[in-house]
Amino acid sequence: MGDEVLLYNTLSNVLLKLGKNDAESLMKIKSGKISVDSLEEQTKKALVDNKILISNDDIELAKFKLLKQYNRMDDSVLALTIAPTLACNLHCAYCFEQQHPSVFMNDDVENDIISFIKGHVNAKYVHITWFGGEPLLYFKRIVSLTKKIKSIQGIEKYEAEIITNGVNMNEKIASSLRELNINTVHVTIDGLDSANNERRIGLNHEDTFAKIVRGLDLLAKDDNISKTVRVNTDKTNSEQFVKVYDFVRKRYCGLNFNVYAGFIKDSYGCGNSCVGCLNNTEQGKFLIKSYKKLGVPTETLLPPRYNYECIARLKNGYLIGPKGDLYKCWTDLGNLSMCLGYINDLDNISIDLLSEYMVGNDPFCDSECMKCVLFPICGGGCPHSRIMNQFHGAKNDNCCFAKENIEEFIETYYHLQQSINNF
Repeated sequence: MGDEVLLYNTLSNVLLKLGKNDAESLMKIKSGKISVDSLEEQTKKALVDNKILISNDDIELAKFKLLKQYNRMDDSVLALTIAPTLACNLHCAYCFEQQHPSVFMNDDVENDIISFIKGHVNAKYVHITWFGGEPLLYFKRIVSLTKKIKSIQGIEKYEAEIITNGVNMNEKIASSLRELNINTVHVTIDGLDSANNERRIGLNHEDTFAKIVRGLDLLAKDDNISKTVRVNTDKTNSEQFVKVYDFVRKRYCGLNFNVYAGFIKDSYGCGNSCVGCLNNTEQGKFLIKSYKKLGVPTETLLPPRYNYECIARLKNGYLIGPKGDLYKCWTDLGNLSMCLGYINDLDNISIDLLSEYMVGNDPFCDSECMKCVLFPICGGGCPHSRIMNQFHGAKNDNCCFAKENIEEFIETYYHLQQSINNF
């Protein structure tokens, strides 16, 4: 890039623009030709602050591992995903809900959940993700459970989010979300108008797109609630992501909305997916092309480093099904072969399955991951995919979608950022 060099650090997730002389000095330091002390103090400080210059690689890796271990075993946090029902009012070809009966949670399971939460006596922060099925089909159970959770003594902070198809969002529900401590709403749109309706099929082939947008309009009235629009993306609708992004950007300009592409995958790695899934390389190329077209310097182009852990590896992270069935991953919901047990019978939890998720195929024991410069970003990939590979014969690709073209990701982000605010 002429006399300028871009320096991206995956440990701190920082992108710096360096002059040619500073870049050459860094290369000489790396090769041992000059010492760090030869740098100007201001430059040296900036490089140290952003973890470009560190004293020991092994120590930084150990610190990263320790941070992950702390997060995994933190007793003060209880992260639960709760599915009040497996029923759904849509029939999407790529979704698991159609394979399961329309089970609804009863009062006994609700009481067991409250006892389960109370049993985590050290938990000061409780986070609930309402999931399904379609959780709004049993909204009264969400209301009932929330009231009981908020009354539990010892909980210092309670927050929630909800994953919904948005079809049943109405004014009454939208206006009650804050009272229920739901501060984030995730809604899926797979395309504009008929493109969405052909994939997210409603009762009697209703106009689900129009219903979802009406729900988003209601949510838009409260800017304190974060709205995330996920576009489930595969080869059959890949052109729709940019259209949905642009639609949301224009309709809800300046409001608290975020749009991202959620890539559909064959969750169990059997290679028999009913849709044309994009592989990791294709996902990377798709994102670069899409954000160039949108002209948006999204942080997705610099895959963010997440210090927190997936609930699959959290000591106090579980998914609870409507019958009180316990799992470690959302993907497993309803699959009894991956069920840990039941919340009313904790003495008989499957230690084998729990061990698979908690420590099986730990990326810190993976020599390939340890050599990869992107490891601080991806953390070794999806825990579910990793254990399905090791213990269940799957062949998932766990690498970050940016791995094969990280330079293009960085340069794309830089040019887009530069075009709007002289980065």
